[in-house]
Amino acid sequence: METGVLFIGSQSDCKAFIRKFECYYIYILRRPDGRPFYIGKGRGERVFHHENEARHANNRKSNAYKLNVIRAVLSAGGTISYEIDSFHEHEAAAHEREMQLIRAIGRLHEGGPLTNLAPGGGSERGASPSSKLRHSATLSGAPADNPERAAINTFVTGIAPMNSVVIKPASQFIAKATQQYPSKTMKPSLRQAVALAASAASNGILLEGECMIPRKVVIDDVDGLIENGVSCDIVTSNLGFLVAAETPSEECFRLSAQQTKIVIALLGAQKCIDLGILRP
Repeated sequence: METGVLFIGSQSDCKAFIRKFECYYIYILRRPDGRPFYIGKGRGERVFHHENEARHANNRKSNAYKLNVIRAVLSAGGTISYEIDSFHEHEAAAHEREMQLIRAIGRLHEGGPLTNLAPGGGSERGASPSSKLRHSATLSGAPADNPERAAINTFVTGIAPMNSVVIKPASQFIAKATQQYPSKTMKPSLRQAVALAASAASNGILLEGECMIPRKVVIDDVDGLIENGVSCDIVTSNLGFLVAAETPSEECFRLSAQQTKIVIALLGAQKCIDLGILRP
């Protein structure tokens, strides 16, 4: 979908441009290669708040996936491009345009490049009801009336299609200590890589060199854990080394530089960049 492109450029030039207007505007944040990763509605200097947030600890108060992308771009020496799509006198019209763009371009779990948690239009967060319903029924018979499971499944299936659960809501299962299967061998799999990538995205971790990936995740305000079987598969396949803890929820997986490369190869570099866990 073509955007309005009333302005596109650097942060400093964008500041000079929007000072001329006092109404609502729709903005698009773009990666250095031009691909959009976030769409929002604002007034004044709202569009610049995201980059400021990315320079500080998140503390779960903002969209981790959006901040991951910004941090990855900045740490690679790149810059965020700022686009102003349109101006609106009335907030309702701005909301409508925001929703239109998000729907047309698509969020990560819908196969698009956007890190938006909400479908726009003033929604606070979370996938649209239709996508939640659709995805909640795809993994291991998850019921449509289980919003915590639906939120996690929606994000996970946006990384790659899964036939079974890789992350579960922490409140809905008993986590067991991870251990290597004593008489079983296996190769690293896409299922294992998706679980590690989801945690990396949730926790703001770059897949570069050696890294430490927690078993604990927070997705759309839902506390989750990498599922027991997947955790055991990760250490059995040698895709990650277990860092044990007193409680299973505090376990981590230590990945060497070579293991990190395997995760990226299984997922594809572009998907990792879109998630903000690999520098562009």
